[in-house]
Amino acid sequence: MRAFAELPVWSVLKRLTMGLALIALLSSILLVSDLAHRRTASAANAGAGVRKFKAAIVYYAHSVSNDYCVNGLLDGLKASGVEEGKNLEIVRADAQGEMINIPAILQNYDSSDVDLIMTISTPCLAGACSNVKHKKVVFTCVSDPIAAGAGKSRTEHLPFVTGVGSFPPVSHMLDFMQKLVPGLRAVGTMYNPAEANSVKEQAVAREVFQKRGIRLEQIAVSGSNEVLQAVQILAGRDIQVVWLPADNTGIQGYEGAVKGAKGARLPLITDICSALPRGGLACLGVGMQYSSLVAGKMAGRVLRGENPKDMPIEEVAVEEVSISRSNAAELGITIRPELARSVGP
Repeated sequence: MRAFAELPVWSVLKRLTMGLALIALLSSILLVSDLAHRRTASAANAGAGVRKFKAAIVYYAHSVSNDYCVNGLLDGLKASGVEEGKNLEIVRADAQGEMINIPAILQNYDSSDVDLIMTISTPCLAGACSNVKHKKVVFTCVSDPIAAGAGKSRTEHLPFVTGVGSFPPVSHMLDFMQKLVPGLRAVGTMYNPAEANSVKEQAVAREVFQKRGIRLEQIAVSGSNEVLQAVQILAGRDIQVVWLPADNTGIQGYEGAVKGAKGARLPLITDICSALPRGGLACLGVGMQYSSLVAGKMAGRVLRGENPKDMPIEEVAVEEVSISRSNAAELGITIRPELARSVGP
């Protein structure tokens, strides 16, 4: 047996077996290394393939109402798979409550690297319709987009613009006023004629109030610093309610309206429920967070390739109502039982 082990043939076989084993080991190492490399490259390629977007939000002025609009847009975008901080970069611009600032802001974004411009408020939409030439636009928190210049109808609109309109419930607002102030005969209101949404709402209000036999006293204002004086003038016209509609200028000067109404011991009622914590008796209007959520989803669709011209303008008007218990008590107003669910602090 020992003699056989010493034969040259056995020696050759032994060396051959060791060589094959070494080759097999090296092949296994190379195979595992290549597989790991392939997995790493695949993961890298997958990450590189995720499209990242950049969008601008342009709004009239900072306020609680605009915060609702912005948050609604972001929630809608997230629901559509586009999320800030992940695959979306958001840049924001505030016109500081000055319409004169809006065109320059929009022109700046129109020539920038953003994929989409989102506008909040009628003045910003109107500015986009006139000044944006290269980007797509999705709007929200707008009473009447057609009056703002977005197009002729919800389906026949500017090819680069789409979004959500939310017209205030004027007729329901008058119902609400009559429940809070029985025997209502006269209401005073103010608006900025430079805001297309306000002009349209006031035109509708004139018709609605006239049909009900309620006198509507209207005053035009051009700046928020005129709101207090407007209320004081209205108070001298034998009105029973001060109505502050969904007018950006009026809302910017809301504290002036509160001061004027309190000084004249008149109930202040507004379309904007987010403003009620700042004072006043009650609100009945449209919850902009709901319309903005829908607009955010539309924005996500546009970012992913849909053409705004193929997306009809939508109308979303979810009513919300609230009554200040403390202000009602201060004014000696009795809240009817059917309104009890709407009573707050």
